[in-house]
Amino acid sequence: MKIDCHLHLPVRDELINLDAQKDFLIQELQVNSIDYGIVIPDNVQESSIGNLRQCLTLFKNEKRIFLMASVNILSEPTSNVDEFDCLLKNKEIVGLKIFPGHDEHHPNDIRLNPFIALCLKYDVPLVIHTGWNSRKPSAAKWNDPKYIVEVANKFHQLKIVICHYFWPKIEYCYKMTRSNKNISFDISGLADKEVENITGKDKIKDVLGRTIADNPKSVLFGSDFGICDLTSHAKLIDSLSISDKAKEAVYCHNAIDLFHLEISSPNSTI
Repeated sequence: MKIDCHLHLPVRDELINLDAQKDFLIQELQVNSIDYGIVIPDNVQESSIGNLRQCLTLFKNEKRIFLMASVNILSEPTSNVDEFDCLLKNKEIVGLKIFPGHDEHHPNDIRLNPFIALCLKYDVPLVIHTGWNSRKPSAAKWNDPKYIVEVANKFHQLKIVICHYFWPKIEYCYKMTRSNKNISFDISGLADKEVENITGKDKIKDVLGRTIADNPKSVLFGSDFGICDLTSHAKLIDSLSISDKAKEAVYCHNAIDLFHLEISSPNSTI
């Protein structure tokens, strides 16, 4: 079984509306033998990848798709804590995502505290965008792991997922976070050509291997599809020098446990 925990609706010229984007996403998951996925909407109302309300409607009857909510603490009105509370209570969303780097705030911004409280209340992850934005290294100043470690140390029960492993400084991220057992990583974006070229493919494999050796439950499969390629991210996991049991944990069991995903057969083999 494979679960992609980091998906977005794809944007293509030929995809003329959100329904077409959804159909294309579902088709790509089937082609790549992905059994379940977590879709992340945008945190602004007008977006080519859909906002939360649009995605809730769009995927209402898609039993293999889960949704995350994206937090916005900058624009008015800001994300609604009460709305997210209701959605988490009813299991309509499985986690909260923040975008420091796209949004100019740090992960330890006190305005995030009400949303962290929700994550703690429902035992769901706070998922954090990190690293360079494409061809914009300066974006990383907002999501430096030092700020994430501060949050992890303050809220020991908070489950945190670092996206993109703070590329290209993945060694720095590894050293900063390795002692924090409440921090996990999805591999989204790490098989993208730009990321590989700047970070180093061998370095990516080495750091992921050490991360899994330290804690087999800490790495999750995710592709950042919509932007990045699904197939190359699966090939990245398959290329790691880890056991089949560890690969299965990365592909599905870690996401099931972390996000409390309700799926039909969690014991399937890859």
